Amino acid sequence: MDRLRERIRARRARERGAIVKDAPIRVALAYPNRYGVGMASLGFQTVYKRLNAEPDVVAERVFLEELPGELITYESGRRPAEAAIFAVSIAYELDLTNLVRLLIRSGIEPLRELREPHDPIVLVGGPLTSSNPWPLAPFADLIVIGDGEEVVPQLIEAYRQSGRKGRFLDLVEGLPGVFLPDRMEREPLFATARPETLPASAQFVTPEAEFPDTFLIEVERGCPRPCTFCLARVMYGPTRNVPLDRVLAAIPEEAPKVGLIGAALTDYPWVKPLSRALVERGQRFSYSSVRADRVDLELAELMRAGGMQSFTFAADGPSQRLRDLLKKQIRREDLLAAARVAREAGFKRFKVYQMIGLPTETDEDLEEMIEDARALAEYGRLALTISPFVPKRHTPHFADRFAGVKTIEQRLRRVEKALRRDRPRIEIRSTSARWAWVEAVIARGGPEVGLAALQLAERENYAAWRRALEAVGWREPEPAPFPLAGVGS
Repeated sequence: MDRLRERIRARRARERGAIVKDAPIRVALAYPNRYGVGMASLGFQTVYKRLNAEPDVVAERVFLEELPGELITYESGRRPAEAAIFAVSIAYELDLTNLVRLLIRSGIEPLRELREPHDPIVLVGGPLTSSNPWPLAPFADLIVIGDGEEVVPQLIEAYRQSGRKGRFLDLVEGLPGVFLPDRMEREPLFATARPETLPASAQFVTPEAEFPDTFLIEVERGCPRPCTFCLARVMYGPTRNVPLDRVLAAIPEEAPKVGLIGAALTDYPWVKPLSRALVERGQRFSYSSVRADRVDLELAELMRAGGMQSFTFAADGPSQRLRDLLKKQIRREDLLAAARVAREAGFKRFKVYQMIGLPTETDEDLEEMIEDARALAEYGRLALTISPFVPKRHTPHFADRFAGVKTIEQRLRRVEKALRRDRPRIEIRSTSARWAWVEAVIARGGPEVGLAALQLAERENYAAWRRALEAVGWREPEPAPFPLAGVGS
């Protein structure tokens, strides 16, 4: 415990933005991963800011530390189990087991049905709840689906009026985005923040975040693009572009670096004026995403002037046929043009995201990806990041089957072998096929997947997941209507 307290003191000394106060309603705001990851989450920071804006509420952070032992809050060093509400922001499927560990190490019984009335209310929100809340159902008293800006004050008001857990759940039942797993058989409509509540902006700046010393701000929410594999349109509702003057007013002029966030950032109508204004202020900045068909030389030069060292865009399909299937709206010519612009603007390297294991994928599709990678590398050093396709709920691909670990590994080896002679011009970075399979299980699983995760708090790996899923009676989904062609199974 002394080592953890010393670590927290050192981190607190380096960060800016912590709110320390005393209030009758205590919320332990937890992130089921290490400090650096949690402090790079704008959603986590937004909820922290919004909770602490209530005069009778104090929110204190909790992270899943690498050090062993019981966890404590960052602001006061108290036990999380002493809070009235234990609120968790969970972003990724693979943090499901971390949620179990977080509850146990916070002194809270992980299973909802075994908790006592005096235990904290366990509330779970974050991107995973919009994607698939069901694996969280065994652990959460309440799940928030969608935007939190307007739901959070309503939840706090309900707690003020309730005084006890059962009454609180009665009061919040039926609110937009509020899902009570033990009372509701269907997910509610997503909560959607009004445009005037935006932009979401950072409360903290710290050198130990995944984006070091960076002030994060979301300039748009939602996505106008129709990509069939992506959840952005579903999770974030209609596109809401924050007016330029409001964005600039929300960015402190003393912030050394600004992280601009949006699902389709280069579709933001004022992306160039905003970038130019930051350059004129002398502030560095970075983009969360860039579309190959929206980047021209003017924008690329602004990116360079803003201090960006690399250029990143997504192909998200190994061939034009599959990009069309996914409604990606990106052509090969767009990818090459973006690489050309990157070189003209002075970028020495760039990154391209790709997916493999897509429905109807064939060897010919992979050959096209290999040829395109070589063509792109003519314009600079290419980091080709390859991820297995993971079907998600709320998308047209919900019924598609994950390609399979063996198939994905065979395909990755094929690409790596074909491009081996192109090193170091082309660097291949790939996501584990085994962990992608686990992600796919969680992305479409039910409460039984959460119960499997409960068994993995002490030891988690691919084989352990297989055994735990078998123990709870989970079965592989039926094959996709369009199986992969030209590969082994």
